Amino acid sequence: MPRPLRWSFNVIRQSLSKVLLLIGAFSGLLCGTLPTVYAQSSPSLSALLKACTDKANAGDNTAAFNAVLSLAEALGKAPLTEVKEVLPSILQAVDDKNPTVRTLALSSIVAIQSRSNPDHSLRGDALPLLEPDISRIAAHLTDDDTHIRSTTATVLGGFGSKSSEIVIPPLVAYLKRDDAVSSVGSSVVFQLVRLGPQHPAVSAAIIAFLDRPNQTPECLTSSIDAIAHAQIQNEEIDIDIARRLDTGNPNVRVAIIRDLPELQLPEEVFTTTRTRVRAIASNEQEDPSVRAIANTILPCWVNDRRKPCPTFILPPPTPPSISGPAEDAAAV
Repeated sequence: MPRPLRWSFNVIRQSLSKVLLLIGAFSGLLCGTLPTVYAQSSPSLSALLKACTDKANAGDNTAAFNAVLSLAEALGKAPLTEVKEVLPSILQAVDDKNPTVRTLALSSIVAIQSRSNPDHSLRGDALPLLEPDISRIAAHLTDDDTHIRSTTATVLGGFGSKSSEIVIPPLVAYLKRDDAVSSVGSSVVFQLVRLGPQHPAVSAAIIAFLDRPNQTPECLTSSIDAIAHAQIQNEEIDIDIARRLDTGNPNVRVAIIRDLPELQLPEEVFTTTRTRVRAIASNEQEDPSVRAIANTILPCWVNDRRKPCPTFILPPPTPPSISGPAEDAAAV
């Protein structure tokens, strides 16, 4: 199952407290294994969608989660004509008053975005069906439910660069919200650097977001990781990250130094930053974790992201907002 879909399902999992006990059992489904019942009976897309909404409205969140996995798999394999037929019902569910139904419906849209045509020559063959409703979907960035906002950001990012002129403005607007400094905010940053890091509005919005006076180490670290792992870099954003090398929080400093080999810096900025990293590496008064990561990248950092440090494996990018199990357990 494509990574964006797994992330979206993880968001659902975190929002449904009863599912926490069944994460291990669902891991096989998330990797693409269909329930046996579905393989045998092959219900219609409409029937699968109805099963999702019925179970969610009945308060059976575990069963609803199972049902949306089956729906997602079916959406990935069904003929495009069948997807077109069920799409109005999915969009109606996106606007449902029940937040669980809204989340499941948005996640099914991620499945539609991730599908390919039968010969796999065209990934995203159903995107033209969804594009007229981008504004309708984007409206859920203001949803009261945090997980729905995060899933909406994932959906908007799934439209890709061809729809960037429509998708970027609502994502940029989100970073200006009073409550944007959160895991949802870093998720929005992740989507923006995938969609169009060279877009002037994107670079300005991200730099302003990183500079927010209420910025937190967790959100800053996640955002920096997302930026560094983007396929296309924006030099202006990268310079802004490098200048934060002496920020007070050691976790943020570790993230910045760790990600330096992935950034695209002008030669003079690279030289200055490398000198500073060398000083950190040799300073016995530095935080041990900061000093250790500085010593790790110095032998291999050459300011060419096509030649990443061979002695250091960078972590995967931090995508949509997902609260930890401990946080969810505390909230139950």
